Parts: sequence; C-alpha cells; structure tokens
Amino acid sequence: MNALINYISTFPPEIAAALLAILPLTELRAALPIAITVFGMEPGAAYAWTVLGNLVPIILVFWLLPPTLAWARKQSPWLKHVLDDYFAKLERKHHDRFQRYGALALFFFVAIPLPGSGVWTGSVLAILFGLEQKRALSAIVGGLLVAGIIVLLIIQGVLGALSFLL
Repeated sequence: MNALINYISTFPPEIAAALLAILPLTELRAALPIAITVFGMEPGAAYAWTVLGNLVPIILVFWLLPPTLAWARKQSPWLKHVLDDYFAKLERKHHDRFQRYGALALFFFVAIPLPGSGVWTGSVLAILFGLEQKRALSAIVGGLLVAGIIVLLIIQGVLGALSFLL
C-alpha cells in the first residue's frame, strides 16, 4: 500500500485522490482519508475528487462486465468455473436482501463504508441480480455520496480529536 501511495503521490493531489478512489482495493473509503492526511487536500476538494474517481468503476462495470463475462465463459472453462463460483458466493450472501429490498438494499450496501461494500461490489451485485440499470445507478451513486459524507465526518472527527489532544 505504501508503494502504491508513493507512486500515486507523484501526480497532482487531485488526480492522485481520484486514482486511488478508482482502485477496488482503496475506493473512496481509503482514498478520502489519504487525500486529506497524506496529500494535504482540503476536505471539500478531497470529497469531490474521490467521489469523481469512484464514479469511474460504475461505468466500467456496467459497460464492460457483461460482455467480458460472456467472452470469458466461452473462452476458458477454468475461468468460467472461477467466475461462476465467485458469483454464486455473492448470490448466496446477498440474495435475500436484494430480492426483498432491491435498489434500497443496494443503496445501503454502498452507503455503509465497510470493506468490500463499495461501488465495485455494488455494481457487480446490481448486474448479478438483474436490477433495472437506472434504479441501480441511482442507488449506487446515492450510496457513494452518503458513504463519502460518513467517511469525511469520521476523518474530520478523528483529526479534530487528535489536534485537541496534541
């Protein structure tokens, strides 16, 4: 992670924050605190750039995942097996909530800033469960905005407490 941050730090802070937010490993949940604490960005700018960066995976997943999966399943029996196992695991874990609550479940899934519950996984789940694209996109973007506010409030609270103690 340090090597990644060091490399990305060579870019202007805004671009570095957006790039970190694009990556599935960091997404907005890690990119926003890093933008503020490591890159020294103002909270509002850090929020805006990390949200913009975290919008990119939504486009990538919705545009590229379905044809890529179809191609991979045709080309490689091994890859088909790996993908089918991965999606079966996701479906077992989240099926009941998505069948019952649909886009609302997707919104809360993305909005609660826990590891593995971001835009990348939310977009995959939307496709996996066949949610209407317009509703799914609204839920994911809304969840992303709320997650960003939650992370921003947490980081501001932590930084405020640290500055008070020091």
